[in-house]
Amino acid sequence: MAELTVEERKILLEAAKKVRTYKIMQSMGYQRLAKKAVNERTKQLLVEISANELSDVESWSERIGQLADGVMKFNRVSFLNQRVGLMMAILGTRSFFEWAIIAEDESIEDLSIQAGNLTDMATSEIWTRIASDERLHIERVKKEVLGMEGWEMGGGGGVRDVIFGANDGLVSILALVAGVYGAVTESHLILIAGAAGAIAGAISMGAGSYLSSKSEKEVMEKESERKGIKKRRTPEEEREELVKFYQARGFKRQEAEAIAGRVALELESKATYTIGEEVGLTSEESWPPIKAGILTGLSFAIVSLIPILPFAFIEVTPAVITAVVASIACLFAVGASKAIFTRKSWIRSGLEMMAIGTLAAAATYAIGLAIPM
Repeated sequence: MAELTVEERKILLEAAKKVRTYKIMQSMGYQRLAKKAVNERTKQLLVEISANELSDVESWSERIGQLADGVMKFNRVSFLNQRVGLMMAILGTRSFFEWAIIAEDESIEDLSIQAGNLTDMATSEIWTRIASDERLHIERVKKEVLGMEGWEMGGGGGVRDVIFGANDGLVSILALVAGVYGAVTESHLILIAGAAGAIAGAISMGAGSYLSSKSEKEVMEKESERKGIKKRRTPEEEREELVKFYQARGFKRQEAEAIAGRVALELESKATYTIGEEVGLTSEESWPPIKAGILTGLSFAIVSLIPILPFAFIEVTPAVITAVVASIACLFAVGASKAIFTRKSWIRSGLEMMAIGTLAAAATYAIGLAIPM
């Protein structure tokens, strides 16, 4: 790697580290699925996929070592494992793997661009070929493991509901408290108004999220029916359907079951499955509307306590200052936390959400001052 300049080495190193990190996270995800798998074949497939990813990790570790001249600093495995567990719980299994593979794909794309800009042609060709090979690997994972050809990440599990509820809870209740404080200066009145707003808001947000998710699910199901797309049936359901078919042709139940069994075995032997179908990743996950409602309402209720609680313990003026500072800090934290999933700048994301909340509170405070009491 002596042909690389210091800046080129640094850029390639950062891209390679990202690729390695996302491969580790995918491997950990497959390991978690393997531990939960009941079917032995499924478990073996998951372990095999995880091992393949770890093998790639070793290759990338060697490349990183060459770029860094043996001085390597990686994220702690325990931290990555905790992050994987958290993201799989919030995003859902399928959406997590979509997120991870897209993140790896973007890192490979960045690596490819940087490789094409290297001054040394021989080194440029080496890294371009590495990026090309990895892109082929990613396409294979998309097709064989996730069962998709051309796609973009969808859904998002509960992360959308948590962030939506938390953001709305902070902004609306902070704005409510600021508006009431602009009109009155009694702590107990502000506390009552804030508590009432928090309860009403949590119920409203939870119900609204439930109904919107339910409606979205019903629309998708109706559209699938219109296009003639049927839900995948279990092997038992398929076998029972065959039994009924042969019974309708005049066979007795026992005879129909025997014929259906032979037909099912024949169909199974001829069927082609992707790895994803074996491990249960190719079916579209539908985030349950009840979960969406609970997550949104609960996150709204919890964060709405931040601008309310100070008025229960301290005088009104210091309570307002405490509520505003704590709420703005939490708004920044919620906005920054999105970067875990979106891979955008956490500072920009946090500042954006903080600015929105501050402007809303300032506007309602001005309205409160304008209302005569």
